[in-house]
Amino acid sequence: MLGKLAYLSISKYNWLDSKPLMRYVLGITFILFISSILDYPLSYLTTVLAIGYIAPGAKPITIKQGATFILILIIINLITYVFSSFFKDYPLVFMPLICLGILWLYYTNKIPTMVKLFALVSLLVIPLLSLEPQGVSGFVAINLIMNAFMAVLLTKLVFWVFPWSEADEVFVKLKSNAESNEMNRFLYARNILLILLPVLFLFFIFKLSGGLLILIFIGILSMNPALANAKVGAVLIVANILGGIMAIVAYKLLVVVPLLVFMLLLTLCVGFIFGSKLFSKSKLAPIFGTGFSTFLLILGSVTSSDSEAGSEVWTRVVQISIAVLYVVIAFRIIAHFKSNRKLKLQ
Repeated sequence: MLGKLAYLSISKYNWLDSKPLMRYVLGITFILFISSILDYPLSYLTTVLAIGYIAPGAKPITIKQGATFILILIIINLITYVFSSFFKDYPLVFMPLICLGILWLYYTNKIPTMVKLFALVSLLVIPLLSLEPQGVSGFVAINLIMNAFMAVLLTKLVFWVFPWSEADEVFVKLKSNAESNEMNRFLYARNILLILLPVLFLFFIFKLSGGLLILIFIGILSMNPALANAKVGAVLIVANILGGIMAIVAYKLLVVVPLLVFMLLLTLCVGFIFGSKLFSKSKLAPIFGTGFSTFLLILGSVTSSDSEAGSEVWTRVVQISIAVLYVVIAFRIIAHFKSNRKLKLQ
């Protein structure tokens, strides 16, 4: 009798509603599988960067959009590489122009968010690596383009298997009118630059290329102005710590069972844990996408590293935790000064 009732409840479930979640989790696992098999340089970045293309409400990109995106990234990487090569010995020109580029990147609404994300990583990473021995920044620039190409190609395949459906319409976000207001966009870009500026100076003065992950994550997280909300910031910290802990547990299990199939199964499990929260109607749902990104970034960078992975997994968790705490605190400080200024004007 109970078995019959269970069967009836399952048969009544509308599995089409789960298509966005299935696409997200199975798609990321598939992308991880392909990038692991091909094992090209920095391949672990492909899964992290591809998440945005299959996130809730993200529509499949066309071939033209994908080609345009790759072309824009090539141009930005080329300009950044040439600029860094010529001006790295002139810090009074080097730093202001980088800051101006970051300000423009956050201000403009002519570039899609995912293109901004890739461009931001290039703008932060390539100039810093240009201070290292010759050839490192060029190597990274080429491989960032390679990862972008693979992310676009593989997400196209994922959408071919799991096409866009009515269930995805629930997650489509309407653009607010504030985004088209030039003053609001400028103030937003200025605030982000204020957050990034101390870290940029610190990294460039002391050449902290070993902590590059901190700089990258701060740049990515700063694209979310909702972090000015104390509750959102607290949930983000918890989600990233949870993602880091799961990455540590996954690494410990992989030491015991060092198989690609086992790593994919672990990714599926963690993906469903975070995905079930991400594809919900909660206002804090997007934060769990960042937590899953943390898991993928830590696990991918550690398993692809030639150094002592055991100690490195803890280093990655600490680095990302520092980045999250810094961004949350920085947003809170800016929000505090903004509210104080409003009170004085009243």
